Amino acid sequence: MATVDEIAPDIFRINLGAMPGDPITTSFFLIRDEQPTLVETGYRKTFDEAWEAVSRLLDPTSLRYVVVPHLEGDESGALNHFLERAPHARAVGSPIGSAVNLSDFAVREPLAVDDSDAFDLGAHRLRFLVTPYVHQWDSMLAYDETTRTVFCSDVFISLGGGPAMTDHDESDAMLDAYRMIGIFPSKRHLDSALDKIQATNPATLACHHGSVKGGRSVQGYLRAMRENDVTGLTEWNPMVEAR
Repeated sequence: MATVDEIAPDIFRINLGAMPGDPITTSFFLIRDEQPTLVETGYRKTFDEAWEAVSRLLDPTSLRYVVVPHLEGDESGALNHFLERAPHARAVGSPIGSAVNLSDFAVREPLAVDDSDAFDLGAHRLRFLVTPYVHQWDSMLAYDETTRTVFCSDVFISLGGGPAMTDHDESDAMLDAYRMIGIFPSKRHLDSALDKIQATNPATLACHHGSVKGGRSVQGYLRAMRENDVTGLTEWNPMVEAR
């Protein structure tokens, strides 16, 4: 069963655990407000579990937005299942993600957003950071101005389990994970994304995998990602293995 934890006022981390054989857990996030919003959806095959978890917090059919940081199974596999059951919900993606991917994949026309856009959800105000190639070409992040929560997708992740939220600096383990799996192709693009994240003065880094980072650890994670190059080819390169 999915676990649900409040990580900021009316912002909930819904953790779906790990898929069989997968070393990382997967979470998505719900902003409970006048305009209820999901950030990420989890896999298609975990939709029933995700829907049940959302229903503990509100009526899922009332969802208005489903933010898609990039098109990938763990981030958006269940998107259309949510859209089919929530009749007023719209997918929200980056300009490239909306034009190239979501306009074909989603069952309703998506909303394209860029750095200048903001959604007033009620008590929360959601803005967007377009971050191409971090780690997909259509990538973007979202952040809530009200609570200074950055929904940072695959940035600042951690492997394994752990608590829903931590203020411990485990950046060394994070760097080791990135060096092993290799998901960032370009340091220039990653540094640009880090600049945008830093400019929000984040209080909470709500990552898609592993514990949410908060408190005193936030600046340590930002510093670690700036000072260490985790881009390019790494220990595990699926393109090499595929040849």
